[in-house]
Amino acid sequence: MSANLMSQADLHQCLVSITPVELQGMRLLKERPHVLATSQAIPRQQLVEAVTELIAYTDQCSAAAHKLAGIGPVPLKAVSVLEFGV
Repeated sequence: MSANLMSQADLHQCLVSITPVELQGMRLLKERPHVLATSQAIPRQQLVEAVTELIAYTDQCSAAAHKLAGIGPVPLKAVSVLEFGV
């Protein structure tokens, strides 16, 4: 069994390079933060698309979290945490 090894710097660079997800529902909330308190209505089709997108994204995040939960611990030999010295 072979393992792909990645340094801490490589992992950091990989995570920093990920672009944020732009979701239509989040954009609508930023554009109209108090839409529920006013009479400004969001077109039904736009609202359906935004909610559908948020549900799909939530499902994808849940599946990714489930996969990550199954990953075993990774020993960190190059990092010392002095607070937890034994």
